[in-house]
Amino acid sequence: MTVHMEDVYREYKSLLFSLAYRMTGSVTEAEDIVQDTFLALAGTDIQDIHHVKSYLCKAVTNRCLDLLKSARWKREQYVGEWLPEPMLDASETNDPLQTVIAEEAVSYGLLVLLENLPSTLRAVFVLRTALDYEYSEIAAMLEMTEVNCRKKFSLARKKLAEAGYQVIAPQPNRTSSLVEQLMQAISKSDAKSLIGLLTKDAVFVSDGGGKVRAAIHPIFSDERIAAFWMGVWPKWATHATMQIRSMNGQDGIAVYSEGQLKMIMQITLNEDEDRIARLYMIVNPDKLAHLQKENG
Repeated sequence: MTVHMEDVYREYKSLLFSLAYRMTGSVTEAEDIVQDTFLALAGTDIQDIHHVKSYLCKAVTNRCLDLLKSARWKREQYVGEWLPEPMLDASETNDPLQTVIAEEAVSYGLLVLLENLPSTLRAVFVLRTALDYEYSEIAAMLEMTEVNCRKKFSLARKKLAEAGYQVIAPQPNRTSSLVEQLMQAISKSDAKSLIGLLTKDAVFVSDGGGKVRAAIHPIFSDERIAAFWMGVWPKWATHATMQIRSMNGQDGIAVYSEGQLKMIMQITLNEDEDRIARLYMIVNPDKLAHLQKENG
């Protein structure tokens, strides 16, 4: 049976993007890696490839690993905290490429935690949990033994669990309710209500990339986070509006000013799902550009 490049591209583009996005935490870098992978494939005889999906996943994974190694220095020099790029869900955009991301609910909180894993552990975890590959297949892709592959997966899960990763996905309705209340508390500069939404040991992380003013270091505790917003939001209130948008499988907050997207906020909940444990704010314009384009 003859395999055509166009059919391969249509069948695997979304899957490969999902893999690359999880690995890099960047929409732009994921798109470039997928494009480069298909360009390289065009220079080979597809008929000689026995398992096209595994071949492409291995190629994308290796490109991601190379990118993460080269990007390490840049991220170490990054001004402030580095956060992954959020993505609008398929319901928010006409781009079919994002359907896979929405269906699989690549939670923003998990992307943040994956960023702290060593690149090889990250690859093993993503290939196993997102693409459901067997250990033997992952071992072949990453050129390691199956035993070592299993050990790395266990270590990855251990590190993620220690960092607060929950295997059971949060309830969308509960997240949506807290996001709505968060938006109201911030927009009204209601410190008491905001504190009531956060855990005592809540953490707020913002990413301005040195291009937009943001907190350089994480802010800890409900009261300090509330104090931050009470000082910041009144300066935005006169020219900005908030909207709830579906991103990375759950509701988040988008802030617009003069028709331009200026801020994204995402949350993760505590184990009881009754409070916000982590609040992420992305204001780096480079990480919002693709969302502005999608919104437009």
